[in-house]
Amino acid sequence: MKKIKIVSGLMALAMSVSVMGITASAADPVKVTVGKETVQPGESFSVDVDLSSVASSGLTSIDFAISYDASVISISDVTLGAAGNTGASSQEGEYGDTVFGWKDTGSQIVVVWSTGLEDSNYWVKNGTFVTITGKANASAKAGDASALTVVAVDRAAYPGGAANSDIVFSAVAADNTVTNYGATGVAGEVKIAGGTTTEADWGDADCNGSVDVLDAVMLARVSSEDTGTGITAQGKLNADVTHDDSIKADDLAKLLKYLAGKLTKDDLAK
Repeated sequence: MKKIKIVSGLMALAMSVSVMGITASAADPVKVTVGKETVQPGESFSVDVDLSSVASSGLTSIDFAISYDASVISISDVTLGAAGNTGASSQEGEYGDTVFGWKDTGSQIVVVWSTGLEDSNYWVKNGTFVTITGKANASAKAGDASALTVVAVDRAAYPGGAANSDIVFSAVAADNTVTNYGATGVAGEVKIAGGTTTEADWGDADCNGSVDVLDAVMLARVSSEDTGTGITAQGKLNADVTHDDSIKADDLAKLLKYLAGKLTKDDLAK
C-alpha cells in the first residue's frame, strides 16, 4: 500500500482559504460514481471511480474516502485511471511522489490527489479517476454485499479539533483564487453471487414475513441510497422485484403496484 505523503499546504489551502485571506468561491459539485460488481467468495473484483461534471479547467486538490464493509471484502490496490494520471507527477520534480496517495483504514479507502502546477493540462478532468481492486472474503455468503459509499475522510481536521466533514474537490488558479466544488456521490457495491428468494418473499424488504407499506418505505430509502436502513442481504434480494441485481425506483414502483392490487405475488417473482 502506498502511504499518503501529500504536501499538506495544498490541502490546507483548499479547506482554510478564509484564514489565509485568499479569495474563494463555490461552484456546482463534482459527481463521483463508484462502480458495481458481483463476484464469488474469494474472487477478485475491480471497480472504477468516475468523475463527471468537473469544470473544463479541472481540479488541483482532491480529498475524499470510500467506505466499505471489511466483513465482505478486502482492498488490494488503488491505481490512477486516465483522468487521474495527468502527468503531474513527472512535472512536480522532487514532489512528484506526493501528487497521489491512498490508504486503507480498514473501513475507508482514503484517496488524496494534489498538484501545485499552474498549467491546467496537468489537472484532473472528467473520466475514471481511480480503480479499486480487492477480493471478496472467502467467508462471505451468497447475497452479502459491501456498499462503496463516497464520504469525508474519517479524521480530525486539526489536532484536538472536530471530526472532518469535508469532501474536497477544488482548484487553485494562478492568481490564488480557489474554487471549491464539493461532491455528490453515487454509491457502488461489491455483491456476493448467489442467494435465493421464494415467491412468498418477493417484496419483503424488512424480512418480517409479510409485504406491506413498511417494505415500500424501506425500499424507497434504499433506492435513494439511505445507508441507515439496516436492510439485510436477504432483504436486498427480496426487494429486487425487477430482477436486475440493483434496488432503485423501478423496484419501488412495481412494489407499490402490488400493494395497490394491480399486481400479484407471481408478478413480483417475474
